[in-house]
Order: sequence, then C-alpha cells, then structure tokens
Amino acid sequence: MPSRFTNPEYALIILAAGESTRFGENKLLYKIDGKSIIKRVVDECSLEEFVTVVVVGHEREMIEKELIGENVIFAINPDYKTGGMSSSIKIGVSRINPSRAYLITPGDMPYLQRWICEKIINTYEKSKAKIVIPSFEGKGGHPILFDSSLKEELLAINEETKGLKGILNKHTDEILKFEIGTSRILIDIDYKDDIKTRKPIDKMLNSEKS
Repeated sequence: MPSRFTNPEYALIILAAGESTRFGENKLLYKIDGKSIIKRVVDECSLEEFVTVVVVGHEREMIEKELIGENVIFAINPDYKTGGMSSSIKIGVSRINPSRAYLITPGDMPYLQRWICEKIINTYEKSKAKIVIPSFEGKGGHPILFDSSLKEELLAINEETKGLKGILNKHTDEILKFEIGTSRILIDIDYKDDIKTRKPIDKMLNSEKS
C-alpha cells in the first residue's frame, strides 16, 4: 500500500452507511445531472493530500460498485441500523491515522465543491484551532475538521452523548468557526422533493461564490 495511504496528513471520512428511509430508495445512488450523489461528494471533496474513507453499510455492495475506479478506502459499519451516525464516524476514524486532521462529512451533500475543502484546510493550517467549522450566515455546516489529537475522543462518541456535539461542547474554546460565503455547506438531501424543488436552490447557489 502506498505511503500516502498509510501515513496521510489528512483523512476525509464520508458517511455513506445509512438506509435513506425518508427518501424511499438509496439516496446516495440517486443521480443529479447524470452523476450519483455519493460520486459527486467523492469527486469534489477528495483532495490530492487526502486519504478518503467511505463508510458503508446499507446496500454497501451497490455503493462500492458505484465508486469503482475512485481512489477511496471502504470501511464497513455492521451496526448501521442501530448505531446511528456515531457508529459510522468511529468506524471511519479507526480505519486511518492521519498526522494532521480528519474531515468528516455526510455523504448526502451533493452541492459541496472542492474549493470549500481547500478553504477549510487553509484555515486550519493558519490557525491553532483543533476544530474548524465552515459556516454560512452563522450556521455551521460540513465538512467539519478535527485535529488528529482528538482521535481518541472521536472513537469514544455515541448517540447517548450527542455524538460529535459532545466533542464540540467540550472544546468550545478550541473551535474556529468561519464564514465561508456559501450555503453549499448546509444543503443535504433527505427527501426526493429536496431534489425536485432544485430550481430555487440552483438560483441561490448561482448567486453565491462558485
């Protein structure tokens, strides 16, 4: 295995294990403008300096097939039905040991763009913050960056202690939340209507930084 995979500076954890119960089918395989949601997220967010870990569970074979040819590592979450998002985060974090930081994002955010991840990394490298959160008009979004020194805390999260929110609440004085200028960091897909009503979303995004 190349050293980039065994000793990366950054690890991108994409959470792709959920059942998409509100969507009615596996939303990550749903195509927007000819490309599946999960493939859009992988293609836009996987920077050269990243090792990308895709955490799979529900219909994992289909997700893996969809990402054939992508430079990613798969991590299987056997508890995706009962463990919540926390279980997927722990599976992803345990799979890789970056020297600098983890970036964590849900896999259902098809409007993320490469420059957003680059901006998060640049902001982190210029600061001493252990946690970096992009925001739009004061509301935090994804991906969220966690310094690698927080690995053990990431591995200890659970739904009972509010998952990542438990870490954020503990380290309020070590969080850097910065305005990124786009709502792309906030838009996820839960229902098919979220896609069917795209015109206002597209209009809004076109008026923002692209």
